[in-house]
This record gives sequence, C-alpha cells and structure tokens, in this order.
Amino acid sequence: MLDILQADLLKLKRKWFWLLVFLGPFGVVSLQIVNYGVRYDWLIRQQPDVWLGLIQNINMFVAPALLLGMTILASQIANIEHQQSSWKQLLSLPVRRRDVFSSKFIIVFFMLLLSCALLFVGTIILGVYLHFGDDIPLLLIFKNSFYPLLAGIPILAIQLWLSITIQNQAYSLSVGILGSVCSMYAYSAPDWFIWKWPLLQAGQGQEKFLLAGVLAGSVILLGGIIDFQRKDVK
Repeated sequence: MLDILQADLLKLKRKWFWLLVFLGPFGVVSLQIVNYGVRYDWLIRQQPDVWLGLIQNINMFVAPALLLGMTILASQIANIEHQQSSWKQLLSLPVRRRDVFSSKFIIVFFMLLLSCALLFVGTIILGVYLHFGDDIPLLLIFKNSFYPLLAGIPILAIQLWLSITIQNQAYSLSVGILGSVCSMYAYSAPDWFIWKWPLLQAGQGQEKFLLAGVLAGSVILLGGIIDFQRKDVK
C-alpha cells in the first residue's frame, strides 16, 4: 500500500491538484470577505454573536464547495490512468486491486482534509481581521470545517467509484455537479438523502449524520472495491 501511495503521489507531482486544494477554502473565505465588506453593519445586526454569524455564513458555501472538490479530484486522479491507458499495465503488477482503489481514495481524502484545515485557519484569520474579539469558538469552527467532510464520505466513495469504473468522465462529473447543486437546497430533504448530510451545521444533529457518513461511506467504499476487483477496467 505504501508503494502504491508513493507512486500515486508522484503522478500528481506536476499536476494542478494541490492548487485546487488551496482554491476551495480560499474561495469560500474570499466570498465572506466580500460579504462582510459590503454588508458588515447589516450582518452584525442580524447576528449579535459575531463569531457564530461568521460560521453560519461560511457554512452556506462549505458543502457545495466540498462536494465539487470531491467530484473534480476523484475524476482527475482516476483520469490519469484513463488518459494514459495504464490500468491494465498497473493491474498487471504484483499489487492488489483493493490497494489500488484504496490508495486513490486515501489521497483524495487527504487532499480534502488539507482543504478543511486551510478553511479552519482561514475562518479564524478572517474573524480576527474583522475584530470579532479573542473569544474564538475553536470547537465550532473545527466542526464547521471538518464535519462536512466526514459526513460526505459516502459521496466521495461514490464519485471515486464512478470515476474509476467509467472511462468517460462526463458521467461522474455530471453526477457530482448535480449533487453539489442539490446540496444547496437540501435542508428540507429527507434524512436518507446523503447529499444533505454535509450541509447541516453543528448543533443541528450533525453528529448523527457524521456517524452515518462514516458508516455508509465505509460500506460504499467496500462495494466500490469489490466491484473494481471483479470489473475488467480498460
């Protein structure tokens, strides 16, 4: 597994993947810089708890940006093999198919985890810049930054599964983009709708969706691995 991870990371060395990891949280924070720059007084009146108001405003964009990031990263890491027609060559090596699939999942998850860490730091920096005080709600910011990723593991597993097993990336990208758009309006969706899970804020039952995301994501990931082991990938 370690050798496969190192090989996959080398393939990404000269790609633009790491720029995308930065652009996601940078875009979300930048939107709030503009938002507070234009409507500062009105936003402060709407939510006297200024840190909570900032977290809520950031939360509106976290899920769509995260799901779009999952879609693009999963598609691109799989498309490296598709473009080079190297699946057969890769799988002819003395490696287990489950390790090949798992390696790509781990790398994409790590990239998204790094994006969440940047969002965590960016939220704090923005709040300090706006003079919201030193009483920083670190736990709430941490939940707002990392919980959506854990709740969205099933979606990541689905996107990677589609990207690896279907050579035409238009299908996986279409599913991912549609899911990102749907997540913006999924507050009233039924609880089984997995694109709703990354959307909820901490304190709104997100811990329940966090656990569901980890469990359902593990099951879907296992299903993807089993299908990949049986499928003839070109």
